[in-house]
Amino acid sequence: MSKVSKLDELSRSWAIAVKDMHIYYLKPSTLMFGVLFPFTLFLSFTVGRDIPIDRLVPMLVAQTVFWASSSVGPTSIPLERRLRTFERYLSAPLSLISLLFGKTLAGMIFGLSVSVLSLLIGIIALGATVTGFATLLIGLALSSLVFSAMGIMFASIPTENPGDVMMPLTSVRIPLLFISGIFIPISQLPPVGQVAAFMSPLTHTLDLIRAGLGGQSNFGIAVNIIILLLYIAAFMWLGTRFNLKIMKSE
Repeated sequence: MSKVSKLDELSRSWAIAVKDMHIYYLKPSTLMFGVLFPFTLFLSFTVGRDIPIDRLVPMLVAQTVFWASSSVGPTSIPLERRLRTFERYLSAPLSLISLLFGKTLAGMIFGLSVSVLSLLIGIIALGATVTGFATLLIGLALSSLVFSAMGIMFASIPTENPGDVMMPLTSVRIPLLFISGIFIPISQLPPVGQVAAFMSPLTHTLDLIRAGLGGQSNFGIAVNIIILLLYIAAFMWLGTRFNLKIMKSE
């Protein structure tokens, strides 16, 4: 059997991503947790409150990329376990890393799409201005990849029901909103909360988006990028290891 090249692996990952785009983007759990939930949270927090635009729009964009990117993998993988297609992919032949990377790409593209929509709402309806396009683009791209990989990691939970993944994932996502500067400014957190905020990937997402929209970065753009890159590597490695462990135990 001939050795599979890296280019072949990438093309197979892309094929998995395209397939997931067609099948899972409009699934109820993806739309509810990836689109409806973040916009509902945003409206419930902002309606009737005098929040400045320079805080409002970064909050909206960061929330949407956070929820949308992390909702595709937890929908697709349990459903494919139920249909036994997840195992069949691996006999294609397709490596587990390529399969998970393809699913990560699908979540990333979904997160980018929804966050761009929220950004357009911020620009058109709220009057936001993009002053650092490169910073904003890097922030959205890295963040969508981080949170998609986080969703894939949680999707390693051995279940055939997306709800069994979404519930523990949401129990992590909601607390992150409160320690990452989304609802409560980091400066208003106690010292231990500020340390936790620095460790949260969502904090650095918000920081980059804020800088791209003309605001001030709290930690520095270089630090934000490094932290997000570290989380990408960690989530993808953990997701692969967890899935390998589960496959060996089955």
